[in-house]
Amino acid sequence: MDQELLTRAQAGDRAAFGALYERHHAVVWRFTLHRVHQVPVTEDIVHDTFLEVLKHEERFEPDRGVEFVTYLCSIADHLIRKHYRKEARTAAVLDWLLPGRDFEGAGASERKFNRLLDLERALDRLPERQREAYRLSEAQDATMDQISEELGVSLPATKSLLFRARTGVRKFLGLAPEPES
Repeated sequence: MDQELLTRAQAGDRAAFGALYERHHAVVWRFTLHRVHQVPVTEDIVHDTFLEVLKHEERFEPDRGVEFVTYLCSIADHLIRKHYRKEARTAAVLDWLLPGRDFEGAGASERKFNRLLDLERALDRLPERQREAYRLSEAQDATMDQISEELGVSLPATKSLLFRARTGVRKFLGLAPEPES
């Protein structure tokens, strides 16, 4: 039944997509909320999970004996891991920019400005496409697909650009290398 609904949804049948959503939304919601403990993040991940299913319907293979809801939760799990990786990257840069978050007292504005200037210098040292990929990802919170489309490159090329950009920034700022994922 899920496969038929999925095929119809992929073909543009909104009612079929609505039926899939209604049928599995609560399970994916609980699965995600249990792991991220934040309602707004849960909403985003559940939304993105169902969008991924629509975009990549061919990835679900019911003949392999996997329930559709299990497939949905595996997508949500991937998006949760992606969320935490991005959160860790952001935290590392923020810790460097704002160590101890105590930019108070005399000279605080100047120290903040100097840190931001160092980050800007790190970005300026990157090749243009890496810099653009980094800014789209970190400043505009664009997805890999959006970055790929904006830059006109394949998804693997986008991942490579971002990895090299993040590595370059971290190296320039004197941060530990980002683990490969």
